[in-house]
Amino acid sequence: MPSSNFKQLKVAIVGGGIGGLSAAVALRRAGHLVDIYERRDFDVEVGASISCAANGTQWLREWEVDIPDMKPVVLMNLVMREWETGKVLNDYKLDKYEEEWGNVYNMFHRQDMHLTLFKTATATEGKGTPCKVFINHICEKVDAEAGIVTFKNGVTVSADLIIGADGIRSVVRHELGIVPDSKSAPQTCYRCNVLTEDVKKFGLVDYSSPSYRLAANTGEEYKERTDVLNIIKSSCHRAPEARWSHFYCFMPTELTSHHEEGFVFKEVPVTDILQGRYDTLDPDCVALLKHSIERMPWRLYVHQPYSHWFKGKACVMGDAAHGMLPHQSQGACQAIEDAAALGIIFSDKYDFASDANITRGLELYQTIRKPRATRVQSASVKATENLNERIGFTSMTAPDAELAAAEGKLTINEMNGYKMHDHIEAEVAKLHGA
Repeated sequence: MPSSNFKQLKVAIVGGGIGGLSAAVALRRAGHLVDIYERRDFDVEVGASISCAANGTQWLREWEVDIPDMKPVVLMNLVMREWETGKVLNDYKLDKYEEEWGNVYNMFHRQDMHLTLFKTATATEGKGTPCKVFINHICEKVDAEAGIVTFKNGVTVSADLIIGADGIRSVVRHELGIVPDSKSAPQTCYRCNVLTEDVKKFGLVDYSSPSYRLAANTGEEYKERTDVLNIIKSSCHRAPEARWSHFYCFMPTELTSHHEEGFVFKEVPVTDILQGRYDTLDPDCVALLKHSIERMPWRLYVHQPYSHWFKGKACVMGDAAHGMLPHQSQGACQAIEDAAALGIIFSDKYDFASDANITRGLELYQTIRKPRATRVQSASVKATENLNERIGFTSMTAPDAELAAAEGKLTINEMNGYKMHDHIEAEVAKLHGA
């Protein structure tokens, strides 16, 4: 039975990336009035692949997002190859993935995913009031107790609920008194795309099949240090075939020409990738890299868990709450889960969407999300040191999965078997002494 205390909240979301738009959709569906404030225009969204496993895809479906509009490629295999030769070392088939977990494993191009979430949040069709979007709003201050956000352009807004979805360098996080503890990761990543039409044009090996994902291990010289060199390949943007193959090329930072922090939006020459000993890679893969486009360096950092995620009427989510390395392919999914938790907690099923209970709702949000996201965050660091710590290289079936879980590995079972609705209901029952 819906709560009689439910109030339609005025929500201000600072940041309009994947996480912020997911939160906007979730809270719109929950019946709230949502305004999204983005520091820039959306035409500078960085192009890269987004992994959306079943634990992320389930929420897109629950929110009635038009997933086909995102032009997904469904992942069907995880393949590990030897560095120098391209020889297949392991092939993990995901043909029963949907049957077991209820959803497919989608691979999206970031720009496709972002555009569809934007349309879902702002469309006149669909459940809830369309969200409003304000660009060129750079957050300057947040009064979490009063529910006020001040932007550098002089605009001040009041809200019942403030959500900081403003990324790794979050201003909202700083304003909530959360002190980041981070250090440089031992790797830098170069991201690049290869067009399927170029693969055909130049007669290159075709890795664009939706049933193909490459994870090359380190070469013989580095077999004792799996944190040194590895490359992840995925396909995305299906229209009608995979238009892109996307590569994440990881290498020691000292071997790169880019030691600066964060994303760099200027394309780099392919020699910047090959100088990091990628010239010893399987020749077929080297040929693909030589014909790549949109080559961007990505500086990586290891973030320690934060002390808290909320204060007063404000909270953080996504990278602002749990910045993590990309080696578990769960960054987007964890941001989507953050959004889902906020949508459920502040739905009319519970009493948190009321003037008196918003802070209590955010406390519950932290209780629900912080341990799980922190676990993924920690597992992403472990996978930097050992590729076999990746979720994808952990068996889905008992007893192997049970053994892996007992050893502390993050498993597909743990990620996809999680029932957030049940978890929240159980925690609310504890609060009420049931």
